[in-house]
Parts: sequence; C-alpha cells; structure tokens
Amino acid sequence: MATSRERGFSLIELMIVLVVLGLVFGYTMPSLLRFSSTLQLRGTAENIAGQLRLAREKAIATGVVQPVNFRTGILGSGYRTTPATGVGGAWSLPRGITYVWTTGAESTYVFQRDGRSDRSGLVILEDPHGHRDTVSVQLSGFVSNF
Repeated sequence: MATSRERGFSLIELMIVLVVLGLVFGYTMPSLLRFSSTLQLRGTAENIAGQLRLAREKAIATGVVQPVNFRTGILGSGYRTTPATGVGGAWSLPRGITYVWTTGAESTYVFQRDGRSDRSGLVILEDPHGHRDTVSVQLSGFVSNF
C-alpha cells in the first residue's frame, strides 16, 4: 500500500511569509500616509479657492458685497462667508492642515459688486509633514491655487 503524504505549508514557512509581509507594510505605510496627507492638503486648497471664486461670482450676480473670513484659534481653524444678505457658510480645516500666516491670525477678503477684491494676498496651507499649498487672491478678483 502506498503511503499518502500530507500536503500544505509548515509553520515555519507561514512565519516567514508573515515576516516578509510585515516588512513590506512597515516600509510602505509611512509613504502612503504622507501621500494621503498631500492629497488632503491639495484638496483643501482647491476647496478654499472654489469658495473664494464662488463669493466673487455671488458678489457680481447679486450686487451684494461678499466677505470671506479666514480664522485660526484654539477652537480650530477654518473659513466662513458672511454676506450682508442671504445665508453664509462655515468650513473647518481638516485635522493636521494649518494656515501659515505672514500677518496676524485672521484675514478677510471682501469681493465688491464688480468682482474685485478689497486687497490681494495669499492663503498658505501646511500639512504635518511641512508640505505647503498656496491660494492667491488678486485685486482684480482672480483666484488661483498653486
């Protein structure tokens, strides 16, 4: 009678595979987290630029001055629209994303009825890894992020 041999993996082979997978995950997770943080930073800058453009368009369409206020503080950082008429909105920055201010801890851009901004400036955002993204507001009302 022929003897049948058990088939499968030994405990040592399974342990080696688990160690190799652990090393692969250990080396790839930090770069994936950094990549995720960079995407979150880029998305936040695009959202801010979009809200600034929307405030400009609302000022032109309604003929009502549209301010956009950026704030930072103990309770968190964010930005809000506070029009004289109508309903405004408020948004918070995602966890780990902060403003890098060159002047003060609060900044406001006011879009006039003709679409112009009351001043030009930069809204600079930074993630925990030190990567930065910038939203630029021009006197003409042009908003870009780079």
